Amino acid sequence: MHRILLVGGGTGGHIYPLIAVAEELKDSEIKFLGSGDLLKQAASEAGFKAILILSPKWRRYFSFQNFLDILKFPVGFFQALYNIWRFMPDIIFAKGGYASFLPALAGKIFAVPIIIHESDSIPGRVSAVLGKWARKVFLSFEGSKRYFDESKCEVVGNPIRRGLLAGGDRSTALNAFSLNPAKSAVFITGASQGAQKINEVLALALVELTKDFQIIHQSGPKNYDEMNKQVVSIIKEGKDVFGPQIQSNYRLYPILDRNQLALAYAASDVVVSRASSQVFEIAAVGKPAIVVPLKNSAGGHQLSNAREFAKFGATVIEEDNLTPHILINEIQKAFENRAELSQKIKQFSKPDAANKIAQYLLGLA
Repeated sequence: MHRILLVGGGTGGHIYPLIAVAEELKDSEIKFLGSGDLLKQAASEAGFKAILILSPKWRRYFSFQNFLDILKFPVGFFQALYNIWRFMPDIIFAKGGYASFLPALAGKIFAVPIIIHESDSIPGRVSAVLGKWARKVFLSFEGSKRYFDESKCEVVGNPIRRGLLAGGDRSTALNAFSLNPAKSAVFITGASQGAQKINEVLALALVELTKDFQIIHQSGPKNYDEMNKQVVSIIKEGKDVFGPQIQSNYRLYPILDRNQLALAYAASDVVVSRASSQVFEIAAVGKPAIVVPLKNSAGGHQLSNAREFAKFGATVIEEDNLTPHILINEIQKAFENRAELSQKIKQFSKPDAANKIAQYLLGLA
């Protein structure tokens, strides 16, 4: 039986593609190694075991946390060495990001073949380093090849977890959120970590938006309490006017599990999101998309992702231009043109990415 170690952590963009590949690795012994509670939770939900280690992160801005994280390096490195020695995988599949670095470094010391995948059009610093060590580099975007040795590269898209396309019919999905199947719906998400800017603008637009649309909103765990507080205040303020309208048409969640996310995609007529690797999920379900790239994303990768997605019909709103009026206007436009946009956006999708990567790993093992 093949032993395959999948490494990563931090955000959903670095974790969920690992889960998608693991689900395609049949008849193999699979383990996850990395950092963050989300990795442990996602792996457990999919039926796998994750081992957490310390993962130092070097921020691109001045922070005392950088100096504290230096102290994590030797501990995390020996944790990675020990766990890889104990499991001794045939292959390491790394997703990039700071949580991949120490396991990949330990794997290199043990001469374990390293395969990586880069989701973004502009790779992060860790992916750039891992690309030099890797035997194979899988990519989501054609333009990313210029950052790596092109002889190692293969463009496959971004791996998508099983079940995200199985949310059922729209009416059933809306019923699952206690919403009205006869009324249009918008799914607004800042991905696994949330997006404070999107949340702030949505709060200001909520009264107008809920006149025409039902809203399923994933705020992110860190932003949930504040968003809920704002919504309760708005409802209280308009208790005799627009309060009941918001209560009937707005559903707030800190983070959606895989089944809930599949239902949210199935229920929605339009999706508003960051320009993370989630754009591939949106394309796979063929939903008209409005993306708000993170202004200070590393290397400007989210803006670059958004520009690539826009070639297939997605609407891009930069953070500095995001206002309640613009958000409402673009949602209405996307809804009116949803049939045409759906067909265009589907062309951006590469739903077999996870299987292609899994077949390569199994063949190499």
